Amino acid sequence: MDIGDGERRPLRQHVLFLYGTGLAIGLHLALVQLYLLRRIGMFFFALGATLVFATLMLILWRSVLPRFSRRQFASSVALQLVVSIGAFAALSFLMMEVSALLFDRSSLLRPYAGGDLTFTIPSETLRRAPVVFALIPVIPTAVLCVVAFNLYWQRILALQGRERELRALAVSAQLAALRAQVNPHFFFNSLNSIAQLISTDPAKAEACVERLAEIFRYMLTRTQVEFVPLADELKVAEAYLDIERARFGDDLQVWEEIDDGARSAILPGFILQPLVENAVRHGISQKIGGGVIHIGARVEGGALRLTVRDTGVGIQAGDRVFERGVGLRNVRERLLKLYGPGAEPALTTAPGQGTTVTIRIPLDAQRSAA
Repeated sequence: MDIGDGERRPLRQHVLFLYGTGLAIGLHLALVQLYLLRRIGMFFFALGATLVFATLMLILWRSVLPRFSRRQFASSVALQLVVSIGAFAALSFLMMEVSALLFDRSSLLRPYAGGDLTFTIPSETLRRAPVVFALIPVIPTAVLCVVAFNLYWQRILALQGRERELRALAVSAQLAALRAQVNPHFFFNSLNSIAQLISTDPAKAEACVERLAEIFRYMLTRTQVEFVPLADELKVAEAYLDIERARFGDDLQVWEEIDDGARSAILPGFILQPLVENAVRHGISQKIGGGVIHIGARVEGGALRLTVRDTGVGIQAGDRVFERGVGLRNVRERLLKLYGPGAEPALTTAPGQGTTVTIRIPLDAQRSAA
């Protein structure tokens, strides 16, 4: 049976890591021996020996040590140590004997039987020794660094990047769900307003249907866009207010105070309309004689300051307005998810005098509209 890609990948990583590490260690030892003994055969034997040790380690990892993993942790580690020490001791003994045969050296089975020896180290060798021993670890360590990075550290970075992407996707999905709540809420409220006009003023009802159609054409063209210019938000809010003015007549007045620089500022789509709708339905419509909706926007302190104020009935103390209904709660949750706690809407109110909702959107956090 073929090994699937999911199984081959970890195996390739283990092999590369083990042999890359073994090559780095073996290269270090081989260079030391080459410098001290000046025998090229010992250089290649040291390299080969470390790769044989790496092979044994791979066999232990894949086939032997996993057999003890079902035991309790302490006993499992103890057995793994015993088996590993025995296996590496046997291999080390074997490699020592092979080295003795190849290079005519003493070994454990054939200990040295001669007399005392005197070694002479040339002065030039002693002078070069600090430089040589400083340079020897460079290449092995670089090999180990590159191997470990490409097999594990780079993978960790990729996983961290993927985690950030998944977190961003989760936030985007939440924002899309919140945005989806706004449209049906707005749609049904507008239809209710139009329904009240059909029997009393069919011409106004027809005009309101046309305005509602304009709004939904806008919605359809901006479905995939999270951020829009304030100028577009104002058009949607004005279209909604036209529908409400058809019902309330002179009892609903609208004032706008928008700085020219603020009109091009980018903000989340359908943030302004729920604020205006809340001001009409929970402020002006509840007050005898109606009132005024004031929409203000200006850029200050590196942020867009957007204000919707009404002269309606106000909010009673203790009324948790951002937790009721859909519109304001939706606005609050979207702003918090996009910009953090500092973007929570501020609300001031006085019974019988009206309510003001203010939001601040950091300009450096804005995105260009599509």
